[in-house]
Amino acid sequence: MNMNSKNKAAEIRLHYERVMENRTEEEKIESDTLALMASFLSRIESVLEERQVTKKALAKEIKTSPSYLTQVFRGDKPLNFVTLTKIQRALDIQFKIEIATAERLKATQRKQKSVLIPH
Repeated sequence: MNMNSKNKAAEIRLHYERVMENRTEEEKIESDTLALMASFLSRIESVLEERQVTKKALAKEIKTSPSYLTQVFRGDKPLNFVTLTKIQRALDIQFKIEIATAERLKATQRKQKSVLIPH
C-alpha cells in the first residue's frame, strides 16, 4: 500500500466514523447485526467456493429453498442459529467463538489506525 492509498484509507475511515456517530442506537444495533451476519456468511461463502459447492446445492442439503438462502446471503433475511447450525453440519465445519471486550477492540482499532495514518 503506497502513501496515497494509506491517506485515502485513513480519510475513508474518518468519514465512516463521523457518519456512524450520528446514528440512533437502533441503527447501530442493526448495523452491528449485519456486520456479524456478514462475518459468518463470508466464511461460509469461502468454504463453498473452496469446495466448489453452489448455494443451490447447499440449500438442498439443509432442506431450505434456494431463494431463501440467496436472500440470507444478500442480507435481505436474517441468518438465524437454526440455519447456521444446518450449514455447519452440511459443510462439516465448526465456528469458533471468541469474546473480545470493547476496550480490547478499541485498542486493536487504535493500533490499526496508527499503521494507516502516517506520522
